[in-house]
Amino acid sequence: MLIYVVALGLGKVLGKSFPKVSDAVVLVLIFSIALWGGSQVISGNTLSGIVLDSLLLSAFVVLVTFAVGLVFNKRVNIKGKISLVYTQFKYGAPLVLGLLTGFLARPSLDYSQIIVYELYVLALVIGFNIGSEIKFRAILHVTKEALVTTLVVILGAVVCALASFGLGLLPNLKLALVMFLGAGWYSYTGPIVSTYYGPIYGVIAFLTNFFREQLAFLVVPVLVKAKPNPYSAIAIGGATSMDTTLGLYSSIFSGEYSISAMMSGALLTLVIPIILPLILSL
Repeated sequence: MLIYVVALGLGKVLGKSFPKVSDAVVLVLIFSIALWGGSQVISGNTLSGIVLDSLLLSAFVVLVTFAVGLVFNKRVNIKGKISLVYTQFKYGAPLVLGLLTGFLARPSLDYSQIIVYELYVLALVIGFNIGSEIKFRAILHVTKEALVTTLVVILGAVVCALASFGLGLLPNLKLALVMFLGAGWYSYTGPIVSTYYGPIYGVIAFLTNFFREQLAFLVVPVLVKAKPNPYSAIAIGGATSMDTTLGLYSSIFSGEYSISAMMSGALLTLVIPIILPLILSL
């Protein structure tokens, strides 16, 4: 966040932006995270069941969260025209390639450290890009937008948890709440769920939140074309809107909403480690 804030100021002063560089960093990040995810899943018949369950749960939370955001009626203009075929290929190719490479080759790498450095670069570049166009007098307004987006994330998670438990998709309401309130933070949600509910549900929690992040790259361009609601779109990214999916949002919305995406993601990152253990301890 410090790198991001400093770059934001420098971008404002220098008026320079690097959209092509930020695009490249986002694609590398997608590949790296997909590589990590692919290398973590287990093999055999259990794999297909776990992956399918996780995909269904992640698609469920993405669509429900988007729908909840539409309750807060807000329409904004998006940047330029979105080519769906190009966007799907652009973000889908590194996702599929990373997953397959990770699953088949299972390279032993320090993924968390690699991704941290990639995020540093992304924070620097995105900071320059947003700083070159943001008007700081809009920050107060942006804070309100970020709070609404955070509320949408939480409401979407609660609705999904109640529905999935009621439909018998998950056996425990606390498990469902923790899984969906992870808001895309798979590296935290997966381990904490496995501690309480065992490795199988831990992997499902990991992949559900992992696929949520990846689905954001694939479905947000489609959904905003039909309903350009920034609350709904940014809420899909959840906690990841402050880093990995920030590049996506900055390419779609104006600098004002790029800032609110970052603030919403940062707020969720602060409260998730507090909320999840509290729920599990009840």
